[in-house]
Amino acid sequence: MTIPKNSCLIMGGTGAVGKCLVRDALASNSFTRVLTLGRRTVATNDSFTNLSVLEQKTVNFESIPETFPASDLPQVVFCTLATTRAAAGSATAFKKIDQQYVVDSARYIHEKAPKDPVTGLSKVHFVYCSAAGANINSFFLYPKSKGETEKALAEVGFERVSIFQPAFLKVVEPRESGVRMGEWIADKMVPVMEFISERSTTISVAAVAQSMRLAGTSEKPNGEVEGVVPKRVEVNPVSKSTVAFYSNADIHDIVKNYAASSKL
Repeated sequence: MTIPKNSCLIMGGTGAVGKCLVRDALASNSFTRVLTLGRRTVATNDSFTNLSVLEQKTVNFESIPETFPASDLPQVVFCTLATTRAAAGSATAFKKIDQQYVVDSARYIHEKAPKDPVTGLSKVHFVYCSAAGANINSFFLYPKSKGETEKALAEVGFERVSIFQPAFLKVVEPRESGVRMGEWIADKMVPVMEFISERSTTISVAAVAQSMRLAGTSEKPNGEVEGVVPKRVEVNPVSKSTVAFYSNADIHDIVKNYAASSKL
């Protein structure tokens, strides 16, 4: 597999964070090719620019080897693929979409990617949108699943893995899948949450998308993005991948610093 320079792949582009990420990746002019892989294509409108570099492919996550491209996959992979138990219909279906599809896709990309001749790591930077509170030891389905997914991605064998852990997500436009009941209820609490600590409790999906894109284009070896060092950087003991974890506060700071530098 060859890896075109200045290219990226986005999985989960129809979701709230993913759609903002597609829009941001195109507007940034950071990439000469933006490839989306999903169960359906991203519906674009006048808010999407630079559409000439956008390439969309419909895939079946149940048949990844048969439907994913086998060559020319980009060097930067963004994954915002996610769901909820309510949307999926059961805990089993939730785990399949939210975890199995993500990990299976990552393993396929790792398999096809060129490897460093010394380390054996795939020459890919995998950027994943997880969630605050992700914990493999949690008794609750959502944080436990996210924690398990983070662990699995760290062990796949990419050169770099960046994991974003946003708190409550504030949508900027209606979800294509409709309003989530949990979000509707939590949205009523946003003023209180932000009064307590906006940096810790809430974040815009657009801010998450922009910070992920900035991380994907950063060359800093310690995971630094716009002067912000992630809350934790570690070398995974299994894969030897460098894994950076960005908190909700980190995301706020990245976007704030980027906005300030853009005005200079």
